[in-house]
Amino acid sequence: MGRGDNWTEFDIGLLMEMVRKGMTVQEIYASGKLRGRTFDAIRDQMKGLGSQFTGQKKFFFTSQIQDAEIVGLETIVKRFVDAFNKICDMESCDKLDLERFRIIFSSARVYFDIYFKLHKFEEVESRVERVEKLVEQLEAEKKAKVSQSET
Repeated sequence: MGRGDNWTEFDIGLLMEMVRKGMTVQEIYASGKLRGRTFDAIRDQMKGLGSQFTGQKKFFFTSQIQDAEIVGLETIVKRFVDAFNKICDMESCDKLDLERFRIIFSSARVYFDIYFKLHKFEEVESRVERVEKLVEQLEAEKKAKVSQSET
């Protein structure tokens, strides 16, 4: 149960307007337009209203996802080893810690698969470009032969 004031219709309308504009929880909180509301209160209210935006509870989080740099396997392995070392160094951990590590390790495994597929795709793209250049060269040679035979 929340500890702050109840949300008024005005507050909810303002929140919904900002979400429809694509603002993230952080942007809404930083705007200061919802005075007296904490980041968590705004996030929780957005979760509760999520179905009014698209019929899905997680709609508003998609505007927070931005393009990311694709990091190499060496970086991923270092992060994986760092997480593994941290879990080994812990004297105790709770369910939340274990869940975080499970997510890290599961994500690393999926990342490897995606990374290799991306590089395979880039390799195929490169081959297609070479074939297209060869086709252009052959067409140019064919046109040159045709124009030479006509003269």
